[in-house]
Amino acid sequence: MVNINTTMLWQLVNFFVLMFLLKRYLYSPVKEILDKRADQINSDLDQAEETREEAEELKAEYEQKLKNAHNEAQKIVDKAESRANKKAKDIINKAEDKAENLKAKKLEEIEQAKKEAAAELRDNIADYTVQAANKLIQEQLNEDKHQQMIMDFIDQLDKEKLGELQ
Repeated sequence: MVNINTTMLWQLVNFFVLMFLLKRYLYSPVKEILDKRADQINSDLDQAEETREEAEELKAEYEQKLKNAHNEAQKIVDKAESRANKKAKDIINKAEDKAENLKAKKLEEIEQAKKEAAAELRDNIADYTVQAANKLIQEQLNEDKHQQMIMDFIDQLDKEKLGELQ
């Protein structure tokens, strides 16, 4: 059993004094330091959470801006392509028009050359006819000789001028 004596009473008083001193000078300051540290950690966690949320908002905002920039760039590329295609079509149309005009001009030149050649041929035939008539008058030929001379003249014309037109 337990004997209660003064020693035990003094031990009990010492124990409570020690408890009081430990609580006042050790437990309370340590608890205060730990509470401050816990508050600091909670504050840091809250701040980290706010920073994370801000970062997510910024990330979403930048992703949206990047998407808009890509869309804008695509619009610019599409617009440039359409302008280039239009310019190419214009150039092709102008080249075709120019070629058509050149072709028409050359056809007109060919037609004019044909007309000039035909006029020159008529002039030459008239000259040859006059020369043939002069020869006939000068020679006073008989009918056979006259026919032979006309045939020779026609053959000569065929060889010189009519052969070139065909």
